[in-house]
Amino acid sequence: MTNSLATTRIAKILAIPFGLCFVVLGIIAMLSVFGVLKASVPTTQTYQVFGVFASAVFIAAGLGVALFGLGLNQIAAKSGGLALLLFLLTFNWIAFGPGDRKFTTKTSSSFSVQTVRPSSELEGRIAFGVVALLMDSVLIYGLVKGRRNRT
Repeated sequence: MTNSLATTRIAKILAIPFGLCFVVLGIIAMLSVFGVLKASVPTTQTYQVFGVFASAVFIAAGLGVALFGLGLNQIAAKSGGLALLLFLLTFNWIAFGPGDRKFTTKTSSSFSVQTVRPSSELEGRIAFGVVALLMDSVLIYGLVKGRRNRT
């Protein structure tokens, strides 16, 4: 057995427990969002929406990694794609979704102390909106390119 083949085999074996750890972390977070596990964060609509999206990212990504370890590459790729889509939905929801947002700005340099100050809601939404729109366009480009190159 060659060195790269052995490395690939080890990576696939380690992918299973690593992926399952992410799934468990996502499930724990999801249970706290739905109030099954106690959380110190107030249960607001913002918390619930963000919590569901973020938890689902971990669950889908973990499943993708574990399924890759099991050799189910097509299903793993779809699970990874779902994780990326949920991540993208999170950014879009923060930028464009309903409700109030609270943002902070952290600045520091080697010549000054670190300062954290509140930012305006508009400032935060613009920052997330620019990233969300860039990611949206990359997703659309990838979908169109994938459709055209399908054999």
